[in-house]
Amino acid sequence: MTTLAFMALISCQKDADRFVGDYSFKTSGEITLTMETHTDSTDFFLPALINLSLTNDIGQLNISHDDDKSDRVTAVINYMNGDVIVTSGSCDGKTIQLDEYRRQIIPVSVNPLLTDNFYVKVKASGQIYDNNMIIFDMTYKGKATIGPATFNIKDKDVRMVAYRN
Repeated sequence: MTTLAFMALISCQKDADRFVGDYSFKTSGEITLTMETHTDSTDFFLPALINLSLTNDIGQLNISHDDDKSDRVTAVINYMNGDVIVTSGSCDGKTIQLDEYRRQIIPVSVNPLLTDNFYVKVKASGQIYDNNMIIFDMTYKGKATIGPATFNIKDKDVRMVAYRN
């Protein structure tokens, strides 16, 4: 029975070990804005549905162990624009799940002066390939304000590709 417990501990450790390290990353994708409310205004005409490309983000990702006895990890996402996100996650085989975190996004097609309220909650699920590259599928949900309108934000296809340094 002691051998079985030891093997289980080693198995969990290997899952997290596979991901631990320093990576360079790039994100890209699109979001959909669906109008929730609109205040009447003659200054703005906004469609009820808007598809937008996201500004491509680059930066550094560091994944480290939470402790030596579990498959939990801590991920530090350091965006080149200055944002730093710290979140936890779990590893299972070749899959990593990052816990939900909040960040501001800036769509390419929207005037930067109108993007103060583009905040999303992000969840990420990734697969590791050749022990060198993680491809994360990102889930974005949130709200945005553009002029007199409030929109729901939903991802269309947002990915982060991280290469081991």
